[in-house]
Amino acid sequence: MLLMAMVPATAVDASASVRIGGWAFSANGQLARDFQYSGPCPVQLKFDWGVISTEPASVAYTITRNDGGHSSNVRYVNLPPGRSVPIVEEWRLGADNPTFADYHGWMELHIESPNPVTHRISFTLHCGGMGGEMGGGAPMVRVGGSAFSVNGQLDRAHEYTGYCPVDLTFDWGVIGAVNTPATYWFSRSDGGRAGNASTAYLQAGRSVPIVDHWRLGANTPRFADFHGWVELNIESPTPVVNRIGFTLHCR
Repeated sequence: MLLMAMVPATAVDASASVRIGGWAFSANGQLARDFQYSGPCPVQLKFDWGVISTEPASVAYTITRNDGGHSSNVRYVNLPPGRSVPIVEEWRLGADNPTFADYHGWMELHIESPNPVTHRISFTLHCGGMGGEMGGGAPMVRVGGSAFSVNGQLDRAHEYTGYCPVDLTFDWGVIGAVNTPATYWFSRSDGGRAGNASTAYLQAGRSVPIVDHWRLGANTPRFADFHGWVELNIESPTPVVNRIGFTLHCR
């Protein structure tokens, strides 16, 4: 069972409205870009929600987990207006055995007041490694996670509101079962594509970043509500495609 400390509550502003502005999942202190972890277990997991209120408020919340763990007491956090405040919970989990070879779990934040909000962070563990090679002897490559940043700041919700143009960064963590070169290229929602394929050199079982940058947007009606994407296309040693979508609200 989760052990939670209770903090005395302050007065709740009845007009306050609370929402989840973003969330993240980390394993052993490293951001897990696609809410997945591959490697030795047990592993230290961290779940991070950014909570925002329209007015000053004391927020009451509890935490539950897929294994039946839950907070024994309601906890409280005081929020200023319009600013994201982190609510963080940790969980040490897993073992290098078949139970956790492909383990799917979740942790859920329940905000009880000033208004009810629930948000679940789901994750996958691949404890003990990745398994080797695909049929025919070709080394397996997969995308272990992805991230989206705006002007150098991680954007967990993949949504930006503000002045444009803006510098966007798209980041994939690519993992090979064995040491191998991986050939790849990018495509974009505007029809853009890198002219030539590039090569990344992967180390067995370790995430290697593949990154693309895009300066985009203008303070015009076209970009007031713009939905776009960048896609990583791995051609070899095995074909893999992973798309990162995003939204701009240029003002």
